[in-house]
Amino acid sequence: MPSKTPLPLSATQEAQVRDVYYARVRGLCAEEIRAFAECAKNRTITANWKCKAQRGQMNSCMVSHATQEEFDRAREDWFRLRLEKQR
Repeated sequence: MPSKTPLPLSATQEAQVRDVYYARVRGLCAEEIRAFAECAKNRTITANWKCKAQRGQMNSCMVSHATQEEFDRAREDWFRLRLEKQR
């Protein structure tokens, strides 16, 4: 397994790692995101106060999973997928 901080990545590669990271965090908080989206459906500006509880739960979940450890896992996954593609 490659080290957690191998040679610096290009901007494009870093963007790919961030995409993996955000997808992982969104996957972990899928239920909270779905609940907020259902509440906000067919609402515009009123979603801010009508869906305050759901938004708070969604944001709490995202913040709790958006850690450096999760970013390191996403980076490892990106390197693993890159090595698999090279084979």
